Amino acid sequence: MKGRFLYMKFLGLLLVLIGFSYSLTSFNNFFSYIFKTKIFPENLNIYMISSGLIIPLFIFIFGVFFYFYTDYNINKINKFIFISYVLLLIIGITMIVFSNKSFLNINQIFEFIHISLSYVLIPLSLMGIFGCIKYKY
Repeated sequence: MKGRFLYMKFLGLLLVLIGFSYSLTSFNNFFSYIFKTKIFPENLNIYMISSGLIIPLFIFIFGVFFYFYTDYNINKINKFIFISYVLLLIIGITMIVFSNKSFLNINQIFEFIHISLSYVLIPLSLMGIFGCIKYKY
């Protein structure tokens, strides 16, 4: 294997591990909210909160896809990988900006996702964007 494949495989493995661990913690917090075992603010919208559970699942599914399809027909999935990394960067920045502000209740989406996900997503997505540009994925 060449160095670029090892770099991208390692990046895909990191995405899988991070996505899986944050999915477990976010669903644990979600079920704690549903079964009333943990105290949360009263003005939470359950539909808005459950839409925030999609973010860690997207990271996990994208990591699995990226890990297995890194060296398979890369010309067709090039744009998808690059756009997904840009989307992860935007999600990480949005989580930081709206973590403490109540602007149109956007912070409710990130209620069950720990803020450390944004600090992990930004360097990880920058590494992916760098890999896509450098290795011409």
